[in-house]
Amino acid sequence: MRHPLPCCVILAPDADESLRSLLSDVLGDMGISLRPGGGGARPDVVLALVQREDSMSRVLGAAGNEAGAAPVFALLPFEDERLRQLAVSLGARGCYALGTPLEFLKELLRDVVGGLPRPRGPERLAAASGMSGERGRQDDGA
Repeated sequence: MRHPLPCCVILAPDADESLRSLLSDVLGDMGISLRPGGGGARPDVVLALVQREDSMSRVLGAAGNEAGAAPVFALLPFEDERLRQLAVSLGARGCYALGTPLEFLKELLRDVVGGLPRPRGPERLAAASGMSGERGRQDDGA
């Protein structure tokens, strides 16, 4: 019996088409289907784009409603420890800063969406050696 692909919802009404396309390609390569928010079925994970600090509470609240029990990750416009801490305090499971290597986002998603393949070859070696670092990969340690 074939299981359906894990589903990721993106809540990003302000996102441009290039960001949506990039995320769709990256997630598709991982075997995760991407769909916009507002669908009937509960997703496995929610990515919520936060453009400004003053909208974070509203965006993450909407993401939590969409997610149900699924984890919510904030997509931040840039790396900022204060924004990351605010997002986590408002319920985000972790954060990904736009502009940082996409491997950090992939690792966040692999950690929560079961059954996804781990990287092989040089990607696996970099991850195992710790060379991926913590830049961009910002989670609450859960």
